[in-house]
Amino acid sequence: MDGLARISTHLLSAYIMCVRGRARRLLAIVAFAVCVYLLLNQNSMSKFVRLGSGINLKLVQVQIYFRHGARTPLHYVKSPLCDADWPKSTTADVPKTMIPFVHIDRDTQQVVDEDTMDLIYKPFVLPGGEAIGMLTSIGQEDLYDLGERLRKDYAKSGLLLSEPPKLSEFQCRSTRVGRNIKSMRCIVAGLTGGQVPETVKVTSIPFEAEFLFPNPRNCGVMDRAFIQGTEELRNNSRISSLKYELKKALKIDRLVDEFEKTKNRQADDCQVYYVRDDYIARKHNKFTYPEALKPLEEEMDLLSATELLCELLGKQRDWMTNLDITIGPVLHLILTKIRDHSEMPPLQLVAGHDSTILPLLLAFGSFDGKWPPFGADVIIELYSQTDGPNAATIMNGAGEGLSPPAYKAPASALPHSSIDWPADLLDNFWVRMKYLNKPAPLVSLWSMEKELQPIGSMEYVPLRSLIERWTPMAVSMEDFRSHCLKAAGRSYFMPDGMGYMGPKPV
Repeated sequence: MDGLARISTHLLSAYIMCVRGRARRLLAIVAFAVCVYLLLNQNSMSKFVRLGSGINLKLVQVQIYFRHGARTPLHYVKSPLCDADWPKSTTADVPKTMIPFVHIDRDTQQVVDEDTMDLIYKPFVLPGGEAIGMLTSIGQEDLYDLGERLRKDYAKSGLLLSEPPKLSEFQCRSTRVGRNIKSMRCIVAGLTGGQVPETVKVTSIPFEAEFLFPNPRNCGVMDRAFIQGTEELRNNSRISSLKYELKKALKIDRLVDEFEKTKNRQADDCQVYYVRDDYIARKHNKFTYPEALKPLEEEMDLLSATELLCELLGKQRDWMTNLDITIGPVLHLILTKIRDHSEMPPLQLVAGHDSTILPLLLAFGSFDGKWPPFGADVIIELYSQTDGPNAATIMNGAGEGLSPPAYKAPASALPHSSIDWPADLLDNFWVRMKYLNKPAPLVSLWSMEKELQPIGSMEYVPLRSLIERWTPMAVSMEDFRSHCLKAAGRSYFMPDGMGYMGPKPV
């Protein structure tokens, strides 16, 4: 019993002793018993989410897909207004993040040689001596803070994890990129407060086989989406106008990425998101930032996201259709983790990239049009229902005492991508998604206000609704390569590929 409960019971006991008369004393005793019961159960009741129609939900799993913290830029767009020196000291390790940590190959269980990582970045050195794409000290603080927030939300609240969290309660998966491995170390340090009794393991797979970002080595048809998407971008007047404003603001004639090696580098302006990448990295890491860029930031966020999504997914009208060839395996992974939630640690941490977050938001129907900031996180919460009419009853509008018709989850059209869903999961589990710690109104985004009006919330949707939405897009890795070959026949793709010309894979 906590301090408040003890004080309350002492006061009530004193009050009872002062009450005169048998009837009044009896009433006081009853009131005292009720108060004690409520006080004792207050903590346990707070661990449930209470919705309308008497529905109670208990959190059983959290999957977090997050972007790395602030890094050195991947692009370098010079301006006479200011420059930034990136010495090695800008990426120095922050002491409070230095927990016992090992990076292992998921399949071989062997320790990964760190010298084999970041080979696509190390040849490109920024002014000051540091390479592109390296996690900065400030970026480490970003992810430590995210870990602290997760501890508050899921451990200190008692909703999911022990306090402090145990190593057996979370699992770590990352892309094989240095800034992501370090970001995972930092988030775990914040999550645990550095209280790590043994070495934390983070797993990855070889870069060329990775599917946590849209990887052209896994799906060759991405080059065709890139061609279609960049054709649309060339005719986008908003982008042309913004590039003109950016050149004025930076006092340059061309937007040139000094690390770009294409033939037309000096003739054509580079992408808007190259400019954003360089200057937002400078700003976030406390370097001098041109005042003239500040009024353009919102437009840069919007059009940078449009550019990258067109390069990854093709023309804007085809974005949803092409999600299967970019993050189909990520969606399949999320659904599989949901099905198997009882067999794995309740907290699943996955370190990805902006090219992971953007398509994932599209898949949820909650994309806000903007580029995700450093340390952005998409959280998928899974809840089991403990009381009240289940999802099947609510969705079918069955009255009290009536049994809803049997429900069968949709099957994938691909041979190895269907997921065998237990009936209990389909009828009694709900999901909620949060982006940047803000719950997405999935009920309205998915036009389910009428069916879910009884629950009185815009945030929680039946698991079966997510399954229905994602099954056509979710692709197992076993099916992925052959599926990409078939996708090449989509009518809006060119008949012949040209070799991948898209953005850097992360």
